[in-house]
Amino acid sequence: MTAPVLVLVMPSAPEGPATITAHRIRQRLAKVHPHIETAIAFSGGPLDQPALKEEWSELVLVPMDLTHLHEVPDPVRGLSDRLEALRPDLSIRLARPLGPAPALLGLVDARLRLATHRAHTQEIDALVLSSPDTGDKRGAAMLSRLSRMWSQHHRLPVHLANDGGGAGHVDEVVHTLRREGRRHVAVGSLWVCENSAWHEHVRCATGAGAEVVSSPIGDDPLLATWAFERYCSAAMGLVAGDPADED
Repeated sequence: MTAPVLVLVMPSAPEGPATITAHRIRQRLAKVHPHIETAIAFSGGPLDQPALKEEWSELVLVPMDLTHLHEVPDPVRGLSDRLEALRPDLSIRLARPLGPAPALLGLVDARLRLATHRAHTQEIDALVLSSPDTGDKRGAAMLSRLSRMWSQHHRLPVHLANDGGGAGHVDEVVHTLRREGRRHVAVGSLWVCENSAWHEHVRCATGAGAEVVSSPIGDDPLLATWAFERYCSAAMGLVAGDPADED
């Protein structure tokens, strides 16, 4: 009996940079786990589903989502429904999302250091931890915990922002910090991949006065490792570690 196909579901439309990131993460997985067939899909846009092979009988959809800790995002459930409609014979399982975790802060820091170096920024007096959305209930609680940890680590004020609009939108958060007298604001991005939404996020942040915005997490070995853990948990009943415990 063959193992289920591992399908990485990117939180994006199938745009160029996002597609490249997805393929690179898939290649990492294929290299380390050559016995597992892998594929990619996208949770946004008209061309989101993978090309289904006739011999496939079972899929595990792994949401590459860094804000939801336990609940599968609605676009991923929608993708599952569409795949089931196309192939009623397929058995489809939904894995737990990657979710936010303390280990991500080191990745954000590395990308922010590179951004400040490129911008020749000499001083930072406030930080914003920005994500595409607020996630599920437990994800939102973990994001709040991450902001406190980041603040303690850098000894700087850290505010959370997201792309959901309103007072929590990144431009409003940066404006608030600027009104408080913070003149050198840096934004760390908890986004998986570069896409049009991320570019708009950068435009809003810099338009509001942020000096630098870090790049998305992108193709990182940690994401590939977590994706395989979520796959194992869904496909074989193994219990992957809670991201809240990962440092």
